[in-house]
Amino acid sequence: MNLKEKEKNDKIFLAKSSVNQIYANVQKTVELCNMSTQVFLNNSNLTNYLERIYSGEKISVEDMIRFSREDIVSMERLVNSNPYLYQIHVYVDNDTMLEMVPILFQKHRMKNIQITEDEKLQKSWLFDYTDDLFSLSTNPTNHIMSLTTKIPDYTYGNLGYIEVAVRMENVFPGLFEYKEARWKCFVDQRGDCYYHRGEENRWNHLVEDIMSEAEVNQEVSKKVRLHGENMIITSKPIPELNGSYIEVISLDKLSNTLTKVSWLYLLILLGIMLLLVLVIHFVVKTMVKRFYMLFKTLKEVQGGNLNVVVPNCGSDELGELANQIQIMLDKIKLLMKDNLEREILAKNSEIRALQNQINAHFIYNVLESVKMMAEIEEKYDIADAVTSLGIMLRYSMQGLAKNVTVRQEIEYIQKYIALMNLRFDYEIYLSLNIPEVLWEQEIPKMSLQPIVENAICHGIEDIAEDTNIYIKGIVMLQDFIIEITDQGKGMTEEEVKALREKIEEDIEISGGTGTGIGLKNVQDRIQIHFGKEYGLMVSSKHGCYTKVSMRIPFQPRV
Repeated sequence: MNLKEKEKNDKIFLAKSSVNQIYANVQKTVELCNMSTQVFLNNSNLTNYLERIYSGEKISVEDMIRFSREDIVSMERLVNSNPYLYQIHVYVDNDTMLEMVPILFQKHRMKNIQITEDEKLQKSWLFDYTDDLFSLSTNPTNHIMSLTTKIPDYTYGNLGYIEVAVRMENVFPGLFEYKEARWKCFVDQRGDCYYHRGEENRWNHLVEDIMSEAEVNQEVSKKVRLHGENMIITSKPIPELNGSYIEVISLDKLSNTLTKVSWLYLLILLGIMLLLVLVIHFVVKTMVKRFYMLFKTLKEVQGGNLNVVVPNCGSDELGELANQIQIMLDKIKLLMKDNLEREILAKNSEIRALQNQINAHFIYNVLESVKMMAEIEEKYDIADAVTSLGIMLRYSMQGLAKNVTVRQEIEYIQKYIALMNLRFDYEIYLSLNIPEVLWEQEIPKMSLQPIVENAICHGIEDIAEDTNIYIKGIVMLQDFIIEITDQGKGMTEEEVKALREKIEEDIEISGGTGTGIGLKNVQDRIQIHFGKEYGLMVSSKHGCYTKVSMRIPFQPRV
């Protein structure tokens, strides 16, 4: 009883869904027919050709051949490219016109006479007819429906008719199929019904009663009893076609199927009960065995053996647990390896910083002596330059381990550019646009200088003319960005791509020199301090500029 009640409710729901799906299909078909009609109406070559016919002009054979080979073929290709279209015909009221298959025909071949008799009609639907356009055809197509539209013209009033035809089986699937438990029908505005009318159809004698029970102009689904048989009648108005769609489902025919299904369920249940004891015994035995295998593996992991391989425990929940444990072990080993490489990288950076510190200390002492000699010789420009260089060396001697403020790094860059201007015959100007809140933000030491150095060496030095380096700070919600832009020679897309790959490549534990090494070291230090989501971004335009953006977390100051 529960199955029957559920089946009835399911059938009512499915009937409504089926009718709504049919309605959606009708809407798509109507839209397709209207769009196809509009394409033909907008075809100026077709309109001009029809106007020449109505004007009585004698069209040359060459023009007819050209129209057939170009325009008719183009219209035929449009029809054939859409599988939902059956055919599109253009009918012209001219008995002397030369027909061009399969598009252009004389009016007397047209099926929809209603639109020709009613001058007020602009569009008209015709349903369920046979396409016997060619009387010699041995296999005419049945169940065709079409939309016929007049071709308006300011001079001649009406140039002809466009008929867009589709198969009714595509619009109403199963409409002309016979099923003992289901009946489908379409009713037009004149009350004509379209459905399967075969002699074996048991629904033929029920059509009149069904139509009297169905509320054609309303969307409704209800249960009725006709000729001692319980049925569900569902109707749906289709205003686009000026008609309605009706589906009928026999609940009694379905109940016979449910009885057979109920016995089948009972037999299956008895079979399952007979096998249940053996299956439970086998499953429990297998599961306990696999559980102890997995428990042994976990004991080895607890002892510190991360290279143990988790045994294959099948594809059930226990097997999924084993797979997840293996994935966890692989991730632990990967994280340990990554952490080890990071520690090696940090140690190498400290060693390189120590080496640079030793070399800088020696040079700093030498520069102090040079400064004294310049002051004795009253070469104060040279003394000032040596002083700036000494300050820079003292700044670099403090090592790379700690962070510095943006202000300290910018002051270092100002002295660096001042010294670089002593080398060149041209001037490099430094433009700053940094918000006040960013001056005391912390960044890795010597993180901006390698970018500026790259801008000078690889972007500005080759063009050898006065130029500008622009440093801009941008404050975001939780981060801030420092952009360093040079007006140098820029890079090609291939060079930018290669530089990005070098910056983003896996962590290296060995040193190196060359284009991109300095930026790679800055990227590694930023990500070691702040995480993988921070670092450098590079953009460039060849012959114009190169921009390097550094993204750092923003730390509000109290």
